[in-house]
Amino acid sequence: MKRLFLAVVASMLVLSLSAAPKKQPKVDYVDALQLTMIGKLCETTNPYHRIEVEAVPELSKGEARLLCQTSGLAILFKTNASAIYVKPTYGTKNSWGPNSPLSATTGFNLFIKDKKGEFIWASSKAHKMTPIAGNLQKMSRPIEMINGLYKGEKECIIYLPLASELTALEIGVNKGATIEALPNPFRHTIAVFGSSFTHGANASGAGLTWPAFFSRSTGLHLCSFGMSGNSKLQPYLGEVFGKSKADALLCDAFSNPTIAQIGSRIRPFIEAVRKHNPNMPIIFLNTIYRENRNFKPAYEKKEQSRIEFVEKTMKEVVKEYKGVYFVNVPNQTGTDHVTSADGVHPYSYGYHRWAKAIEKPVLKILKKHKIK
Repeated sequence: MKRLFLAVVASMLVLSLSAAPKKQPKVDYVDALQLTMIGKLCETTNPYHRIEVEAVPELSKGEARLLCQTSGLAILFKTNASAIYVKPTYGTKNSWGPNSPLSATTGFNLFIKDKKGEFIWASSKAHKMTPIAGNLQKMSRPIEMINGLYKGEKECIIYLPLASELTALEIGVNKGATIEALPNPFRHTIAVFGSSFTHGANASGAGLTWPAFFSRSTGLHLCSFGMSGNSKLQPYLGEVFGKSKADALLCDAFSNPTIAQIGSRIRPFIEAVRKHNPNMPIIFLNTIYRENRNFKPAYEKKEQSRIEFVEKTMKEVVKEYKGVYFVNVPNQTGTDHVTSADGVHPYSYGYHRWAKAIEKPVLKILKKHKIK
């Protein structure tokens, strides 16, 4: 009986201890705007928007919503912390898909510079809830990105969510640790205009898109304007890029528009850029192979027709416009058919392959314009 009594007491003690609230870590937070934002091209009222959408009345509601998302933006800093946190405040212009993990669409991706001087993956974290209105307040709770870090100073990049709007962000470190802005180590400023591929659809982390891979590999400062499904050579967006301070424009421009749109808009788009910046080099990329082509004859015919039309059209365009180029690398994501997430978009491994496939020809073109 005594043993039974002791066992009951012990089990109650275990239950009471497990039910006790966990001790919250002591964290010092700083406004992320006191650190260094990279991937930012245009001045905006909300610093986490990619362009001032109200200043471009031609934008559709869908286009404006996408450009309010933080894809391609990142925060750069140095710290001696053993633990790093983020405390976001989400807006309402959020989206997500069945093949895109929350760690990328609503979450954050931490990279830390290693002993070789390369920024490498350290952590991807997000709250385990979709960004609907009823969840936004809960999602503003702090997220522990990492703990147990080695002693000493670390240089860090935190990539912001690919498909979420932020209205505020704080970066936290364990109490007493230092955190301060780090000068931008990336050179020049390259605007990147593109489709859901450029936006990062189905990437496994916010820093695992092809522009992010390309930027870390080359040391160039890429500012991404992925607009899932809406990169259609709109001339009014050409004006935005022409008015910007970008040194060059890189375009994943043929993944979304129809053949008719490509034919009617390619020249007005170039002329809209050149209207404000006559010397800006414009580099167009051909679209990637979509795995849906493998077993669907009608889809295969449609895709091949578009690719052939683009090749024919760009052969003419690059002759007409000085400083306009077409990078037409075949099989950017490989020929082994192992990178697709949904028949259209690759996973991050495919985006890495794409970035590496175009790296040499793009760098060769930029070098002609003293961008290196």
